[in-house]
Amino acid sequence: MKRFAMMLLFSVFTLACTAPVHAQGTEPTTGRSSGQVVDFILDIQERRVVEMAEVMPEAKYSFAPGGSGFQGVRTFAEQLRHIAADNYLLGAGILGEKPPVDVGRGEEGSAAVRTKSEIVGYLKGSFTYMHRAARSIDDENIPIPTPPISPWPKGNATRLGVALEDCVHTWDHYGQLVEYLRMNGIIPPESRK
Repeated sequence: MKRFAMMLLFSVFTLACTAPVHAQGTEPTTGRSSGQVVDFILDIQERRVVEMAEVMPEAKYSFAPGGSGFQGVRTFAEQLRHIAADNYLLGAGILGEKPPVDVGRGEEGSAAVRTKSEIVGYLKGSFTYMHRAARSIDDENIPIPTPPISPWPKGNATRLGVALEDCVHTWDHYGQLVEYLRMNGIIPPESRK
């Protein structure tokens, strides 16, 4: 599934980068830069993930699916903190700096972020940070050290590759969040449109 998601994202990215930009009623101008494409994808992800975070009642933030196939899965809150932590960690790798906030152990997110409003703020801040990282990407794909949490081979990655990894990762967890909402009788905001 992850390989399919990566291939799909690469196809969308390739089309977006090579498709000309059209202003209303004008001829095509130039293609989008790699950073602009990643920033565009992040806009969609941010809106969808934050909408789900906001629609889930705070009392359900501790929800995790039960049953024999779900031992050890993250709660709704833990899913959101994990997305945020990876945004901060991979964004820091792209920017060549340390994450600007506590990302907790591994990729779990800060344990100090507990309430719904704290988690939503942490999540929004992580997308703001990833947008900053996306805007730093140029079309030369200058190598960077592979971030420790990245599945890319150790050594050098590219900022674009790490940003795409972050986007694919977020879509994986978006799908899980959709299921968490539905298991609680909540129609995901994107499905209401």
